[in-house]
Amino acid sequence: MKYKTIIPNNMSLAAAKEENLLFVDKTRYIDWLENDSRTNAAVFLRPRRFGKTFFIILLKSYYDRALKQYFDRNFAGTWIGSHKTSKASSYFCLDLDFSDVSSQPGDVCESFMFSLASSLKRFSWSYPLLEIPVEKLEPGLYKKPSELMTFFLENFNQAMMKAPEDARGSLYVLIDEYDHFANEVLSRDKDEFKRITSTSNENEGLIKQFYACLKKYYGGVPGKPIGRFFITGVSSVSLNSITSGFNIATNISDMPGCSAMVGLTHDELSGVIDETVDFSRLKGVSKSELMETMERLYDGYVFSCGNSESVFNTTMCLGYLNEVITSGSLVSGMPHSIIESDAGMLEGMMRLADDGVVDSIADRIFSRQSLAANPPVSLNLNQSDHFDFSEMVSLLKYLGFISFAPGNEQNSPALNYQCPNEVYYQIFLKYFEDRRGFKNGIFAKLKDMASEKADISPLLENVEKIISDLPDTGFSGFNEKTLQMCFDFALRSDPDGKLRPYLELDTGAHGRVDVLVMNSSIHGRNFLFELKYLPKGKSSAEAVSAKLAEAKAQLLQYRIAPRIKSVPRLDCWAVVFAGGAATAAEKI
Repeated sequence: MKYKTIIPNNMSLAAAKEENLLFVDKTRYIDWLENDSRTNAAVFLRPRRFGKTFFIILLKSYYDRALKQYFDRNFAGTWIGSHKTSKASSYFCLDLDFSDVSSQPGDVCESFMFSLASSLKRFSWSYPLLEIPVEKLEPGLYKKPSELMTFFLENFNQAMMKAPEDARGSLYVLIDEYDHFANEVLSRDKDEFKRITSTSNENEGLIKQFYACLKKYYGGVPGKPIGRFFITGVSSVSLNSITSGFNIATNISDMPGCSAMVGLTHDELSGVIDETVDFSRLKGVSKSELMETMERLYDGYVFSCGNSESVFNTTMCLGYLNEVITSGSLVSGMPHSIIESDAGMLEGMMRLADDGVVDSIADRIFSRQSLAANPPVSLNLNQSDHFDFSEMVSLLKYLGFISFAPGNEQNSPALNYQCPNEVYYQIFLKYFEDRRGFKNGIFAKLKDMASEKADISPLLENVEKIISDLPDTGFSGFNEKTLQMCFDFALRSDPDGKLRPYLELDTGAHGRVDVLVMNSSIHGRNFLFELKYLPKGKSSAEAVSAKLAEAKAQLLQYRIAPRIKSVPRLDCWAVVFAGGAATAAEKI
């Protein structure tokens, strides 16, 4: 069998077909959009890295008249190839990608104009017979993007009126990442965000003006040449700016019919593994082990209320599989670049809520509990300086930091949300630790702990140093949760990277363990820690002894849980900290 090559960011349908690249067939959703979505102006919101851009490419390849000659090559063997719809290859497709628009203060309008002009020129070159004057699509000729767009649409409209009847058609406007630049602005400068998204009639923002222009030409009839829209983005924070001037749009994001339109279902991921991974080249790794690891790291996204099927993050999964194939072994680590970048975005977005809301969310996420909230219909920062709890939960859901919890009733007034997987739990941890004031420093190396010696004393020393460097302020007072973070931070700061911590791990009926540490050294020990904390003024010998006994009793329960019982070479430690010092530590 010739295994397929994974290119996580492949942007070519032709390349996928011709170069034996991995292709996950999502074409059945083209039919759903056309016939069952009940809208010709769809807004589809999903977190980053799920494959929205490639779905835009599918739509353009399917509907664009300029690509009609390649239709059979592109769609042979796909679902839609056998279920061709009436509108295939029938539109003039204008694709706009706003992911390259600058988010720097003062640059947004000019950068938006350049991005728009580039797309309009590409369209005009694809359809030279329309004779749209490319030289008049220069961004410097216009003050606003809406003026440039108006000029283009007027010229397209005139071209259609002059064309023979069988050459006429309407526009399918495909807009990718409509809010990318706005979200970047929002994470850094709330006032600038309000300026570009303003819906006030006296001071209309750039986004409202642009989409109001598109609405003016919507209808698919002479004089109104736009027939369909498909708009992707990440969050609904900017959506109010669209809908105030573009009330024809329908947000389809939560509809059950498109819950897996992007992302990988379990069956799809299983098929991807079959097509790409040669297990004869891996070192003692089975498909079930690989699936289980990927479920823990990347699964857990539920995008429709009442839908229990979860999906995986596409780009993360494909990148991970590439690492496994290249290394020839199971990779247990997290993608640190993603954790760093997303923790930075999380920090920027959390500034939109006051400390009480952040603390409430932090406590629930850290304990791996669900968040119950009544989601707003839309998020409008132009009417408020801070988001309340429900608004913040809704924002985090759209950004992919949390997801619907399985089992929600579709018409329930309060919905449950949860952190979807281990990667995003680690991102929250990174944010919480940064907010608490954790600092990198010179720590003792943990090589003796990672080796057969299994010596935990360097870890306890490092935790004591981290505590001593903590400021008095933070998202909450020092407690056992903060102590768990200290262990997590100390373990992840070790340069050898042999020890991987997992906090608040669910064992089912036996409760949640404080810290499980998995060791990638061949003969090294794994560790289970139950941690107890006493303020310095309440740390009598009797109190320490009582806490130690409590921790030992919990460990006895945890280690008989099936999930813990299966961990080989496991050392179970009860540890009590009094103030900033490890006062008692006992292995059972």
